[in-house]
Amino acid sequence: MAAHVTHMTIEDVIQRSCINLHLTGRTKEEIIMEMTDMFFNAGALSSKELFLKDVYQREMEGPTGIGNQVAIPHGKSDAVVRTSMAVGRADYEIEWETLGDGKSRVFVMFAVNSADKSELVSLLSQVAVALCDDKVIETLLLTEDVEEIFTLFNHKEGSK
Repeated sequence: MAAHVTHMTIEDVIQRSCINLHLTGRTKEEIIMEMTDMFFNAGALSSKELFLKDVYQREMEGPTGIGNQVAIPHGKSDAVVRTSMAVGRADYEIEWETLGDGKSRVFVMFAVNSADKSELVSLLSQVAVALCDDKVIETLLLTEDVEEIFTLFNHKEGSK
């Protein structure tokens, strides 16, 4: 098997259909389920149940909340047909295990195919870099425009 030379970029894994700026869940479990439904409806998952099991397994390893009202839940799973990213914003603050303040409203979730698991660190770091920008956080918290979210992550790389 040849080694991957190029890493996946956010552009490779984000779809407009996996962006929802009005998640209705009021608990962590409800939010994770809504995000999982987005992946499933977009054809990225073969099994919601298996994917959810893998996401919760990752959640038990440590906090996925990163502060600034943002959490990055993710799962590496055989149930993932196509590695994908979803972005959601809740209408309410959600209790979430976090490195900083313990509530989140914005969720950037990855569904990673087992074969792509080496890409997860690269994808997470690309998102982390974008989230260091206060303007990105502000946009995530305030915009009503799915297209704005879509381009927010796609044009982060290399631009200042």
